Amino acid sequence: MSAFIERLRAGPTLILDGGLGSMLIARGLTRGSSPESWVLERPADVASVHRAYVVAGSDAVHTDTFGATPIRLAQFGLADQCARINTEAVRLAREAGASFVIGDVGPTGEYLPPVGNADIEEWHRSFEEQGRALAAAGPDAIHVETMSDLREAIAALTALKATVRHIPILVSMTFELKKRGFFTIMGNAVAASMKALAEAGADAVGANCSIASSEMRLLAAEARAAVTLPLVIQPNAGAPELVGESVHYAQTPEAYAEDAAAIAALGVEAVGGCCGTDPRFIAALSSRLGRSIKGI
Repeated sequence: MSAFIERLRAGPTLILDGGLGSMLIARGLTRGSSPESWVLERPADVASVHRAYVVAGSDAVHTDTFGATPIRLAQFGLADQCARINTEAVRLAREAGASFVIGDVGPTGEYLPPVGNADIEEWHRSFEEQGRALAAAGPDAIHVETMSDLREAIAALTALKATVRHIPILVSMTFELKKRGFFTIMGNAVAASMKALAEAGADAVGANCSIASSEMRLLAAEARAAVTLPLVIQPNAGAPELVGESVHYAQTPEAYAEDAAAIAALGVEAVGGCCGTDPRFIAALSSRLGRSIKGI
């Protein structure tokens, strides 16, 4: 068993980082641009975000590689930079001083027929290429996250397991609250998704993005009842609101921390934040859980 999974299982709750893209936007990343391009163009800014989370109390930080599959990088003319971006991103995260570095893997942005024209074999090749690059740089874990289609989540997991045999793989889905409960936009339910990912060989499963921490408390309880694997939960800081030309999240760090601490109390092994959360949110959670904070 890897040191990362041992830490997850042994406790206490692992505190993850919060939003990365929104932090880079605050530093000048324009909307519609590739956050991953900053790994090469503005590495100091990426590193400063990682360090801010470590200072706030994050035990683990995610690399700036959410969109670093060749498929997504191709949209920005960066497909040939896949290996370099993933390798450098792990180095930047490692230098921030977190106890653990998690290689981040997001969805391709494509959909299978009849919704879209994606090819599952091409997905496999793309995830494998990113996986090889991440693995060569030596992260402590790889996190496939924000997956709205269970088929893509399992495709990523399968490709990575075949490519990265010595690094644990976490997989998180993204759900919305409907009248009948929590479902992904492709209709995948929470319990069924968690069980399917566990059966496919994930080392940890969970949910991130799309919903606020108050709703995520309910979802986390459902996920906890479904599986015994370690859980990873990362809610948004409320619902996004457009204020002028900027996206604003109304939730306070204190309200988030109250919910996130309640999520941890359910026996969730890793808790962090997603869109709209920043180091203030992680510091509030760290304080709520009685952890020492270096200060922001």
